Amino acid sequence: MTRPIGMVEIRTKILAVLMAFLTFIGTSAVPAFAAPKPGVPTTPIQHLVVIFQENVSFDHYFGTYPNATNPAGEPPFHARTGTPTVNGLSPALLTNNPNLNPANGTGATNPFRLDRSQAVTADQDHDYTAEQQAFDMGALDLFPLFVGTAGPPPEGGGVTSTNGLNLGYFDGNTATAMWNYAQHFAMSDNSYSTGFGPSTPGAVNLISGQTNGVIATLNGTGDEVANAHRRRRSNRRRLLQSHARSGHHGQQEYR
Repeated sequence: MTRPIGMVEIRTKILAVLMAFLTFIGTSAVPAFAAPKPGVPTTPIQHLVVIFQENVSFDHYFGTYPNATNPAGEPPFHARTGTPTVNGLSPALLTNNPNLNPANGTGATNPFRLDRSQAVTADQDHDYTAEQQAFDMGALDLFPLFVGTAGPPPEGGGVTSTNGLNLGYFDGNTATAMWNYAQHFAMSDNSYSTGFGPSTPGAVNLISGQTNGVIATLNGTGDEVANAHRRRRSNRRRLLQSHARSGHHGQQEYR
């Protein structure tokens, strides 16, 4: 004699069948991804190349990117549609810059455009202490006074012959190749180093996050530099041929 099946029991059996069916569908519909093999990247990015300027600010080359003045007779630059702006020289910084501070003397100035005829400029100071003095506890208003270097070069007088020269900037009519590169690569307009000083400590800090107290470098002269240059070229060749390295830093090879 069979026992009548109650409605609750029927609903329970139907629910069990549905759960089994959904479980089967769920496991078969979701693709299975194998775990990545050790040493194999999970993204197409295999190498990260960081190119940074030596002894100059981001704004010196890219302050008004992607907007160039495009005067007649100079290579024009027109950014592709949708090119984002950078955190650079805003209208406020161009017209009411903190470095108008009278403490900068004759170098007190707003940022100003350097023409193609002024492509060669005197190098600014970038020593460990001087850079911190220029930052002025966050006011960022004493760059001409502490790290500015007066021209010539360039020729022409005016503000370029004062310590305010380091407030000058180029746009895409002079740094044309660099601006075109920027159309294809990421820009580090919001990269802020945690250290001060010259290039080598800066590069070490970029890679490792600290410099173990190094704040300066010793520059060689004469035969020492010539021999070192030959050694660097040989070392670089061996490094480029090697695949067993995690990173490499090269500097001061091309100006």
